[in-house]
Amino acid sequence: MQVKTITELFTEHNTIFRKINYLLLDGVNIAASNMPAEYSFIEEYIDILSEYYNNLGYKLENYDNNFYLSVVRKDRYTSFEYFSKSETFLGMYLSLKYFQNTDNPVFYAEEILKELFSLFPLESLYEIFVKRMQNFHESHRRVDTITESYAKTLRQLNRYNFIDIVEGTISNIHNSLMEVKGSIKRFFELALELYDKEKEEVEFEDVLNIFIKDTDFEIDVEDN
Repeated sequence: MQVKTITELFTEHNTIFRKINYLLLDGVNIAASNMPAEYSFIEEYIDILSEYYNNLGYKLENYDNNFYLSVVRKDRYTSFEYFSKSETFLGMYLSLKYFQNTDNPVFYAEEILKELFSLFPLESLYEIFVKRMQNFHESHRRVDTITESYAKTLRQLNRYNFIDIVEGTISNIHNSLMEVKGSIKRFFELALELYDKEKEEVEFEDVLNIFIKDTDFEIDVEDN
């Protein structure tokens, strides 16, 4: 039977369609490299699936052999969410690391965190990974909180199929060896879009507000 409609596709290939639909709506990259069956299925039925997701308010995209969804129109019926502030920031940073080491994009998560601590003020990292604060002051507890949130962010990037664990476990991901996958280049494109702007300097908030859920920073006062 030649499948021509989304109803026929769902009927004839119920199991794989439901799996792909769940993954895409959950923000996962379906890569040819490690999801060949799912990737080939989308390729085969690209026209039907593109029309289906377009009717739901999404666009089925392919970037460097990775299928994923982008949001065409966002409303209260759209379940798909943008990446968080920390996911966007870390995704862009890892995309830079990827292009610097394309032959072997494998890194220890702990070393990446050390680099971030050496490159950015603690207050900025706290704002990215935790929240913005008035009267910020440094403490060991704040460093530990950033580290915990960094690990949580890595788990999310792993779930989205941007990174893979080479050595270690998901529960101890901040001490693991990870491979940054080609899908991370999606974040590099975001960074390039920033620098294509006409103005010479790019505000820190502009970097964070491209792909995040909340564009306004909440200022909370935390007890000492």
